[in-house]
Amino acid sequence: MDIWMTALVIGLGMALTASIGAFSQSRAISGAVEAIARQPEAGGRIFTSLLLGLALIETLVLFTLFVNGVLLRTNLNDMIQAKYGKEVVESQKVSDAYEIEKKGKPEH
Repeated sequence: MDIWMTALVIGLGMALTASIGAFSQSRAISGAVEAIARQPEAGGRIFTSLLLGLALIETLVLFTLFVNGVLLRTNLNDMIQAKYGKEVVESQKVSDAYEIEKKGKPEH
């Protein structure tokens, strides 16, 4: 799998995760507002539960971002190691890997 396919798959995965997270948050907020409208005296408990739920939804989205970053980094390391016989140094960035990919194998 080349770098562009990897970026496309990870980008689509993040877009899907963010969309589902946003939809879930909007449903949670809508439900909380309706519940508070029906029972204003329970507003404090509903609000606390809402914040906890929103934090868990957002944590899932951030965890997916982290996992996608790890997968991208691992895939780039594997591609460069297979093509050039070396691993990407920890200080290098994705843009450095792209430059290596663009320039071709260095002469030794």
